[in-house]
Amino acid sequence: MKKNIIWAVLAMSVFFTACSTGYKHLKTSKETGFSVRNYHTFDLQYTFPEGADTLAPRFAESKRLATKLITANLAQKGLVKSQSPELMVNLSVQLQEKTQTRTTDFRTDGLPKYMGQRRYSWKSEEIEVGKYQEGTLILDIIDTKNDKLVWRSGVKGILPENTAKAEAGLTAAINDLLGKLQ
Repeated sequence: MKKNIIWAVLAMSVFFTACSTGYKHLKTSKETGFSVRNYHTFDLQYTFPEGADTLAPRFAESKRLATKLITANLAQKGLVKSQSPELMVNLSVQLQEKTQTRTTDFRTDGLPKYMGQRRYSWKSEEIEVGKYQEGTLILDIIDTKNDKLVWRSGVKGILPENTAKAEAGLTAAINDLLGKLQ
């Protein structure tokens, strides 16, 4: 449980790298006729994994970076942050711990050993070689007047352990997502 909380805390700061593993864009959906040019104000809200420690320092830094990136990107599109927004931007993060495996092979894992009475045996099997975190970041934009989802896009990828790569990945992911917003 403690390990899950630590990964949730690192979710934003350790999100997608544009270098080694990259990330995959998820399908972007847009309401017919939606354009950010028709709106003037926005606000942000966040959805975090259950049990996330939102008071941890790295989490706060990642949230601050995400807020800065989203605010700057939307400001370039002519929107202003407001307490009574026309658009609500929701950033949600989901994490999943995965296990990396490989298949054993008698050429690399040794030949079958003689056990007497013709009991030669060897089976190929999957063995665990490591664990990693896979994350999904989804941006939803909701028209607050009609209470309707008007735009959704996301990215999915493996979370790097290097903080610098993680911040670069988060920056690239958010910029890519909001670059699709018109």
